[in-house]
Amino acid sequence: MKKRLKLWVVIPARSGSQSIKHKNIRKIKNLPLMAYTIIQAKKMKNIENIIFTSDSKKYLSIAKKYGANLIHHRSKKNSSNTATDLDFFREIVFFYKKKNYILPDAFIHLRPNCPSRKISILNKAVKFFSLNFKKYSAMRSVSKMSETSYKTFEIKNSILKGLCGQSSDIEKLNKPKELFKSTYMANGYIDIVKVDNIIKKNFLHGKKVVPFLIRTPSVDIDSKNDLEYAKYLLTKK
Repeated sequence: MKKRLKLWVVIPARSGSQSIKHKNIRKIKNLPLMAYTIIQAKKMKNIENIIFTSDSKKYLSIAKKYGANLIHHRSKKNSSNTATDLDFFREIVFFYKKKNYILPDAFIHLRPNCPSRKISILNKAVKFFSLNFKKYSAMRSVSKMSETSYKTFEIKNSILKGLCGQSSDIEKLNKPKELFKSTYMANGYIDIVKVDNIIKKNFLHGKKVVPFLIRTPSVDIDSKNDLEYAKYLLTKK
């Protein structure tokens, strides 16, 4: 019988959001934004622990109220605007290792920016990665972009230049988008990373990251417009 993976959910929530002040505790339908992700994690299958990590004592108190069973007070250093995901994951690993916890095989990374997740999709993603655990270094959820990146530009010396290796000849980029390759963007719905890679190889995702395509409407809140769209999705739901 195949061994079931040991899985922990990690929900990170800094207090220093620059786009929307205290975004993670802004209320949508009478619930703090971050509460949606904790509630979703509690409904997932085969999850052993839910870690909520933040630099804010207020956020940690709210997280405990909504059911996160492991509360991690993140260091100031790893809560800055320049701290990477790997930085705070390493802090979590060594914090719980020092406390003699038996660490999981993988962390399920759920950002609080995405309150409109469906539990069935989360469970499907976890099952998919569990069945392919040895094949890939990590998993990231993505959405297909409405406009391909091959038709995007940067400005150099006041002149438009095509990205993705495209020519600066604008005419060549005016072709229908169907003639270009599709491109995808990470959407914050669900990522899964291996704990051994963090400890032994000092990376989070590695070079064999499998995509998990999200086809349903979702939102990764980073602006006031995103916040309004999230309210719409949750009201519709």
